[in-house]
Order: sequence, then C-alpha cells, then structure tokens
Amino acid sequence: MKYKVDVLEIGSNVKDMLQTGLVILFNKSAPNDLKSYCLITQDNEKRGKVKLGDTLSMDNKTYTVTAIGEKANENLYSLGHVSLCFDGLETAKLPGHIHLSPDFYNDITNIKTITIV
Repeated sequence: MKYKVDVLEIGSNVKDMLQTGLVILFNKSAPNDLKSYCLITQDNEKRGKVKLGDTLSMDNKTYTVTAIGEKANENLYSLGHVSLCFDGLETAKLPGHIHLSPDFYNDITNIKTITIV
C-alpha cells in the first residue's frame, strides 16, 4: 500500500465539485477558505510514489490511475493535497492532478478511508 488516509470531514461544497468530476483532498492544514471544497484527511505517511495503473479505493469502490501530474506525489505527501479528476484522461491537466477511471460512482457522504495501491 502506497497511501492510506482516513477522511475526517467532507466540505459542504464537495458534492457540487463532484458534479464536474473533481474531488479535492487536503489534510488538516487546509486553509479555512478552501475547506468547504475539500475532503479533509488525517495526516498520512509516504510509502511510495503513485504511478500510472495504480488503484485508488474509496470505501470499496476502485478507480485506476490514468495520469498523474508532476507535483501530485509531492503535494499528496507533504500537504495531503491533490485533485482527483474522474475523467480518465491520459495526460494530466495540471501538476497537482491525479486522473482516474471510471467516472465517480460513490456516495460521497459515506467515504471514510482512501487508499492507493
């Protein structure tokens, strides 16, 4: 396992962000003005770089990493911050993005744990 984190809080605007296929992760250090747009997570430990083909799981639903931005690993492990894009793109749009497939089909209100293997 490369990454495992508990979700502490689901921001009030996360559901709206999900309509665009985007979920933003941030650890407890998230700026107050961004918290409502994020899944706030427990601190995590670096265990290995996230790579193409890795599997991200959220409460028993799995997604495959299709692209990863050049800063995504650094941001994920230093700030717990990354944008999860459920669009299956094969080239990252921005340095802090991780693109996943298939489209998001979870109930965002039930997410307790996120893992990447």
